[in-house]
Amino acid sequence: MAIAKPKPFPLLPAVLGRSRLVQNLAVVLAVNWLMQGMRGMQRKELGFRLLLEGGVAALFFAPLTAAGLDPPLALIVAPVLAHTAGFLFNGQLWVCMRYATFWRRDPAALDAFLGQTAARLRGLGWLAEAFCIGSLGAGGHAGPRSDIDLRLVFPPGPGGWIRTNLLLLELRSRALFRGIPLDLYAYDDLAPLARLRPGEGVTLLCDRRARLARAFADRPVIRR
Repeated sequence: MAIAKPKPFPLLPAVLGRSRLVQNLAVVLAVNWLMQGMRGMQRKELGFRLLLEGGVAALFFAPLTAAGLDPPLALIVAPVLAHTAGFLFNGQLWVCMRYATFWRRDPAALDAFLGQTAARLRGLGWLAEAFCIGSLGAGGHAGPRSDIDLRLVFPPGPGGWIRTNLLLLELRSRALFRGIPLDLYAYDDLAPLARLRPGEGVTLLCDRRARLARAFADRPVIRR
């Protein structure tokens, strides 16, 4: 099935990445099921994600063998099921569906979700930094194929690591059930901010120590 807009595949040769063989919804879904945004995750988020997926796979193993599946086959099926659960509950489905020609989402739903999420994040005393990039972060209006590019920054310490990763899972799961394309990551520190496009606008949702304001002093900043 053809897609509504080109999807970049940076790991593929340019000619293949732009071809009809790749630029279709089945491939977009398959690649995102396989990778699940893990290339964009930093160490603190990726480590938790792998530990969680391994734990879920272990939980699947016993019921599969109890149902009569041979253990060697269960060792294959359990990780596949765990990876599929991760695909759903870590927010990949609706991000992919934006490429489907039949996909439409009420922009008001995205604006409402972002407003509620911003209030939720500001209410967490332990979270110091959160911001939006992309078209919505730059102050643009949501369209029927828009997504929300939300970024958090891990607080220091083991408690911050656990809390932030659980918050990521909560927000992505909420977006799944509300049909919201949420592109969400948490940064280990502020170093990745240097990789953002020069001049790209951002919306600050939470900046308790004014570190984001200083880091983004050279670009348009909106406070929400």
